[in-house]
Amino acid sequence: MIRGIDHIVIAGRDLDALAATFAALGFNVVGGGRHPIGSYNRLIGLQDGAYIELLSFYEHSPKHYWWDAVHEKGGGLIDFCAQTDDVRADYAVFAAEGVDMSPLVGLSRVRFDGYHLSWLNNEVYGDYQGLIPFIIEDETPREERVPKENRHDNLVTGIDRITLVARDLGKTRRIMDAALRREAETAHDAALKAHGIVYQVGPHRLEYLTPLGDSGPLNEHLAANAPVPWRIVFKTNGAARHIGPVEAAGVRVELVSN
Repeated sequence: MIRGIDHIVIAGRDLDALAATFAALGFNVVGGGRHPIGSYNRLIGLQDGAYIELLSFYEHSPKHYWWDAVHEKGGGLIDFCAQTDDVRADYAVFAAEGVDMSPLVGLSRVRFDGYHLSWLNNEVYGDYQGLIPFIIEDETPREERVPKENRHDNLVTGIDRITLVARDLGKTRRIMDAALRREAETAHDAALKAHGIVYQVGPHRLEYLTPLGDSGPLNEHLAANAPVPWRIVFKTNGAARHIGPVEAAGVRVELVSN
């Protein structure tokens, strides 16, 4: 069963620049490692057990399933991963609902200190990428994959919600109702001229919005062929704050007070 967000993926062409941007926003960015499929990362741990993966590519890797999200769609907040206590059962649900994805595959990363991490996950493709979470099950201990450094100058403690733009809200609802074994609650966002659905999953919320009418920020987002995720909202013990995509490497960030 899906227990919450495992991590979110923020990607760009320059990993050093990504790390510097989020460090300037008050996050404690720590070393990550290299994947044998051409990508590498740095990480931001959170007190709720989730983390942020800052990702780029150390070599030309056009077959990597996130390559186009970075090089064709502009990067930013490109994807998210869900924690599960039974990756095979949850994979079977997504498969039954027709999600375009890879088989479950074994992947790995050599951590910055040389520790070899391994896990099992799927890759989600096409219109589902960034909309439907990929799922993960660790083969090495999860606590070795998640950064232990989780205190930040901006006093962020965890993820409140991730907002995603759904072109077909009915199909999205059918898939996520099945995967989460519950019915969605309705959601409305007057500022974004949108309505949608929301799920509480462990400590996190997944919010799927679709535009009302033919104008508004979400319509512009869809027309721009950008990655599906719209914004990430963090909980903080500090001041509430809105951080625009220019300041946050293409990511819309909101901090809401605990």
